[in-house]
Amino acid sequence: MTVGQYYQYIESLAANHVMMRHSDTEKHYFRGELEEFYMDLRNRVKFPALIAESFEISFNGDVKTRETSFIVACNYPESKNWQSIYVVMNLCEHIGDDVLRRMMTDASSGEICADLEVLSAVPVLDEQHLYAGMRYTIRIGCEFDWDVDEQAWIDLQ
Repeated sequence: MTVGQYYQYIESLAANHVMMRHSDTEKHYFRGELEEFYMDLRNRVKFPALIAESFEISFNGDVKTRETSFIVACNYPESKNWQSIYVVMNLCEHIGDDVLRRMMTDASSGEICADLEVLSAVPVLDEQHLYAGMRYTIRIGCEFDWDVDEQAWIDLQ
């Protein structure tokens, strides 16, 4: 799975989940970093939102692994309203778990060409901008071919 394929796939999950229904007119998907979560997302996405972060690559034998995170975020009405915050956290966890289940199903059925490993989920909270969420960290592994592509090298052609 390439980087572009991964981000298109995550965007398609946001488009197909009934609680998000991301589209060109209703932006529920955002490609960003954790630091951007703590900035004002309200002007960039509709809630609930699926935020895809970047990744780190590692190699182990013939496997190339990307470790990445995504956040499911939702807004709440007022500061320090812990009852609303917990409701939002529960909603984000519910949607995030739906996303994980769909990813695992798609990986096992061959819909996406990757091995998926779920690592963790942690709550995130931005009290200044009144939204909260769950940040899921996953590993996506795929085969890596160590053979040199002779067409890529002038001196090997």
